[in-house]
Amino acid sequence: MAEGGPNQESIPKDSNQSDSHLLECPICLEQLHQPRCLPCHHSLCQECLSTYITSEVSGKRDTATTFTCPVCRTLTHPIDKTEDKDKWAEQFPVDKVVMELIQMKSGSTESHYCTYCEKTKDKKVLAQFWCKTTQCLFCESCKLNHHDIIHPNCDGMDIRASGGNLLLRSETLTKKCDKHNEKMDYFCVDHKTFGCTKCITVGHRKCNDVATTEDYCSTLDRNSTLKETTTYLQKATDSLESAVKNFQQYLQSIADDKESALQSIDDMEERFIQRMKEMKKEITDDLIAKYKVESDNLKATSQKCERLKIAMQNTMESTATARQQNDHMGTILLYQRGQTELDAWKDLVKEMRMTSSIVSLKHEAEFDGTSLNFGKIVVQKQQRQFTDVPGLTKPLSECELKEVRKVNIKMKSDRSNCDARGVVITPDGSIVVGDYNNQKLKLINTDGDVVDELKVNGIPYDLCLVDNTTVAAAIGNGVHVVTVTSSKLTLSNVINIGKTCYGITYRNGEFIVSSGTEVYRVTKDGKTQMLQQCPNCIYALSQDHRTGTLFLPYHINNPGGTAVGSLSTDNLYKDVLNVGIVRYAYGVDVDMESNVYVCGWESNNVVQMSGDGTNVRELLTAADGITKPLAIFVYGDKLVLTNQSRSDRNSIRLFQLI
Repeated sequence: MAEGGPNQESIPKDSNQSDSHLLECPICLEQLHQPRCLPCHHSLCQECLSTYITSEVSGKRDTATTFTCPVCRTLTHPIDKTEDKDKWAEQFPVDKVVMELIQMKSGSTESHYCTYCEKTKDKKVLAQFWCKTTQCLFCESCKLNHHDIIHPNCDGMDIRASGGNLLLRSETLTKKCDKHNEKMDYFCVDHKTFGCTKCITVGHRKCNDVATTEDYCSTLDRNSTLKETTTYLQKATDSLESAVKNFQQYLQSIADDKESALQSIDDMEERFIQRMKEMKKEITDDLIAKYKVESDNLKATSQKCERLKIAMQNTMESTATARQQNDHMGTILLYQRGQTELDAWKDLVKEMRMTSSIVSLKHEAEFDGTSLNFGKIVVQKQQRQFTDVPGLTKPLSECELKEVRKVNIKMKSDRSNCDARGVVITPDGSIVVGDYNNQKLKLINTDGDVVDELKVNGIPYDLCLVDNTTVAAAIGNGVHVVTVTSSKLTLSNVINIGKTCYGITYRNGEFIVSSGTEVYRVTKDGKTQMLQQCPNCIYALSQDHRTGTLFLPYHINNPGGTAVGSLSTDNLYKDVLNVGIVRYAYGVDVDMESNVYVCGWESNNVVQMSGDGTNVRELLTAADGITKPLAIFVYGDKLVLTNQSRSDRNSIRLFQLI
């Protein structure tokens, strides 16, 4: 500016303070030391990053070649995968901008003198202004008498208030190419990289979209893309703030539950103080262990939310600062970082939808005056709802299916071809399938390999998920409860009800099973209560986890008959879908948004519909290779399907809703 330099109100009172959040390591929360910048534009201390990488890949196979960013959880590849993992952090570039900001924060004691006075008067007069055009410093007298006459329209900078740091900031914002030592004022959109004139001319002349940094920032402003990203970041930040508060409440709640259970245990201990000490210790240890597991899970998820929330807040603050200072390169980098963080937020919401539950710990006393025991500790879980930010996520009712893989489930020990009539996906991505012909339950890992089998006494039909590590199967005349790990199936309980079981689901701590045309409620001690007499046979069951409504597929092909019915928690029955688009309905499931999925065994299709039977659409048909579909299970955006076709009955198909 010709008169007195830049507007003083536009200069931050403390330029160090405005960038302080950029200098904090998200792991140790101290000032960054030897900052290393990941491809997602998040910076961490080299030592913190190295420790994190070692911890992240520990317990995994030795061939692990990636890790996730601790802030946004973006999958990150080291530059040289062959090096030891404790050396990966050193491979990433030093964040020079952060290093310069640290230098600014520490305060520069170097004095700056007027260039004109030194050259013409051989005097050292403290400079007060910086000319970007001439790259020279001026005292107030030389600025008025010389500089402003020659450069009346120059956008000068008043460096008095910054103690020299504003000058360093000016130098920081003008980046030069390491290869050609020229200003990097171009941005290749195709390669998402900066360059000087020579870089662009030589390396990017065939690219379709190359612009100056100023033009690209103008495009972001003109299209409202940057503004829209900031808006969504704010909404996502608010959403994460709410999630963090909820997790804190849940932590307090289960801590209170823990204390209540301990008190209940102590009350019983008083009756059997002499003979029950050992049993008390066992159940107390069980309570503490379960509390620790659930508490650690909640804390871990809460920390993910908190860490991403802080990163988003920093991105918004940094974007505002960069725009105020016309830092085009910084604006673009922050825009890219914001996009990465929004993608991370979507993935985090998806993960929380699938795995996050409202947890309570209860002590169930079983004292009847004769038996000597302390009862048991029960972990109760209820699916937790998580609100999306409108515009960022696509409803599952609008998604299409993309096939991820086809998995072979036939084993060498099988005597017959497979006939999978029940299937579930566990939260860790493993799949459990029930093989009707070979009377087995089979465990399939995330690589698509059958890693274990459990021979059962009876024919397995439908399967359901009880909790994160427990599956129940309708087998023979009862319910088989199975514990699932990443590599092992273990039968933990058999509940015999004296009736042939076909469909099964788990609701409010009890099993709901179908036996022919009848639907029963089954407690864990084997007591039954009939809920509904249905008009036709039901081979599978599912429920809406939000409302508890059951969905009953009828295996019929009668024109005008009912293909799917529903039963509310107060046993109000309703016909939902008539025979037509679906014929001989078999498998059924409900996703986290209350969409219902039905397999048409004879119609060779899979349909998705709303819970009231409206908005029916075909997701898969015979044109997609679907023949006689049997069992279906939906978990988050994943869908697994079995079928009974002669050519494909030894495999299952895994899809993703996109």
